[in-house]
Amino acid sequence: MRLSNCKIPGHLLHGLVHPEMGHVKLVVRDDDPYKGKCPYHGTCFEGLCSGPAIEERWGISAKELAPDHPAWDLEAWYIGQAMANVVLTLSPKKIILGGGVMHQSHLFPRILKYMREDLNGYIQNDAVLHDDHYIVWPKLGDNAGLCGSLALAVDALKK
Repeated sequence: MRLSNCKIPGHLLHGLVHPEMGHVKLVVRDDDPYKGKCPYHGTCFEGLCSGPAIEERWGISAKELAPDHPAWDLEAWYIGQAMANVVLTLSPKKIILGGGVMHQSHLFPRILKYMREDLNGYIQNDAVLHDDHYIVWPKLGDNAGLCGSLALAVDALKK
């Protein structure tokens, strides 16, 4: 779940280094004793929500967890919190989440629910408040990163 390149009308967002929104710290849910997988930040987004974090926490690969496993509600809670932070920071028209964990399509409505709860009505926008497809899987699936990189290379060659 790396959110490292955001396109701003034809330009990548870039500062001192590439953005690492996967390492934003999250508020740990009261019933969660897990210390996080990230060796740098512990309970950052990746430290709580990545495939390796899920496997370490539950002792089984995310691919093998049933859709009704309690892991998924916890994951959706954290991802929803992270997406609320993305909305507040970048104000995207749509959020596209890919990667291995997001192969669990049942997560999307849960994430949206928790994101909305976390925003608590602060963002008064129809997309955020009412669009059930505000957070989606990439249309190019697991090829999205590769295709995006190729598109950037083509754009660079045109310049």
